[in-house]
Amino acid sequence: MLEIEIRAIVNNKSELAQALEKKGFVSEKETIQHDIMLDKPDASLFISGRKIRIRIEDNEATLTYKGDINRDKNVSKRMEINLQIGKENVGEYVTFLTELGYPVCFQIKKERKVMKKGEIAVTFDEWPIIGCMMEIEGPEDSIKALAAEIAPDIRFSNYRLKELFENKMKETGKALEELKQEYFTETQFDLGKIELIVG
Repeated sequence: MLEIEIRAIVNNKSELAQALEKKGFVSEKETIQHDIMLDKPDASLFISGRKIRIRIEDNEATLTYKGDINRDKNVSKRMEINLQIGKENVGEYVTFLTELGYPVCFQIKKERKVMKKGEIAVTFDEWPIIGCMMEIEGPEDSIKALAAEIAPDIRFSNYRLKELFENKMKETGKALEELKQEYFTETQFDLGKIELIVG
């Protein structure tokens, strides 16, 4: 499967959700996602633009491989393979991948709201400390047109996790370790070695 999406950090989630509802988008239930990133000890897979991830959501779990990211700064396009593995099997998969040389590198926990219409899916990911990331996924022309219509003043691009943290560091003047500690204090959740991809 080819994943095509654009992203932006937004401060007006409610307004954007209302605009989407007026266009016929339907909200799905909001969920908590726990993403576990597995990588070489130096995070070289993620840094190269690829990703191995286990996502736990409700009572389900999915093992995902994302291929090399394209270098287009405006739209993310890359291969994505998803395998349902069962929440009860997550520990075994983590052990299996660790033995192959891909231990847990870092983790993310966030709240996700999804809205869909036809081939387009819009997600709002609320990150403690970091903010709200909006993603629009679907056919390239359609997602660009939707972004221009509902959020003409917001710049959507091929926005990466590294930039998310680096921009927050610039905005707050805080070091990554401070943000990690604030994240832990608020959520009691350890991000792990996220400095491998941000530093």
